[in-house]
Amino acid sequence: MKLHKPGMRNIKTGIGVMICVLVGHLHLVDNTLFAAIACIVCMQTTVKGSLTAGLNRLKGTFIGGLIGFVFVLIHPGNPILSCLGIITTIYICNILKINNSISIACVVYCSIYLGVGTNNPIAYSFHRIVDTSIGIVIGVCVNYFIYRPNYLSRIYNEIREIENTSIKLLKSEIEKGTHVDISSLKNEITKLEGLYKNFLDELEYSNDEVDNKSINRTINKCKQIYLHLQVLEHMKDKCYLNKENYIKSKNLYDKLDKNVEIKEDVSPVYNYHISMIIERINEIHDVDVEDDNI
Repeated sequence: MKLHKPGMRNIKTGIGVMICVLVGHLHLVDNTLFAAIACIVCMQTTVKGSLTAGLNRLKGTFIGGLIGFVFVLIHPGNPILSCLGIITTIYICNILKINNSISIACVVYCSIYLGVGTNNPIAYSFHRIVDTSIGIVIGVCVNYFIYRPNYLSRIYNEIREIENTSIKLLKSEIEKGTHVDISSLKNEITKLEGLYKNFLDELEYSNDEVDNKSINRTINKCKQIYLHLQVLEHMKDKCYLNKENYIKSKNLYDKLDKNVEIKEDVSPVYNYHISMIIERINEIHDVDVEDDNI
């Protein structure tokens, strides 16, 4: 079994909980548990994700806290009222269109309504809201200040991977004369698009100046390589490389199989797509080499 090192989100969640516990030792929160839970649930992949989750959790915290307080005043710990309180909490979250706040709202409601015991309802509700809010703030701050992911570098590396994979797939297509499995390229492009989405989210909270259009154009070129390979995958007849594409191909590889058959004017559609793939690969390579911002 291959063991993987913990990811940064994993580590930052642990750090966030540690800070919540330290804050608890300093008596800045009444109950460390609720702060830690809130910190965990708002720790997302990106800073924007954490801020969005944090705001949603804050809204849910206040709704759950308010409803919990009201129902505690009626009759704490009553089974029927506990049911009605949860229904009310979810209903209000739905009306306000903050569905992502439902879970934390229900947790806060239950912590107040079922946990108040002999405590003062006002003080207990206030402390649960404050504890949860502090946990949310800690989670967002940890994600913002501690080791923010360098999505730009990861995008660059993934484009390199796509370039190398495209070169390997094209070589197999040319040398073997049979169509190759291009699912690996599709998976890498999907990963690249995910990284780009996260990069755009992070860019909102960064002072870096980056040419987004250049990155987007490069991603589109990667997609075009896949589409051209996809067309080749559906060709049933045996196809032959023309001399021009053979020369272009040799520029990509140290050596090609000597048995590659070259025939002019036999497979024009095939050669068109081969030519487009080579062109896009070269364009991706040029972007990587010349543009240090990508």
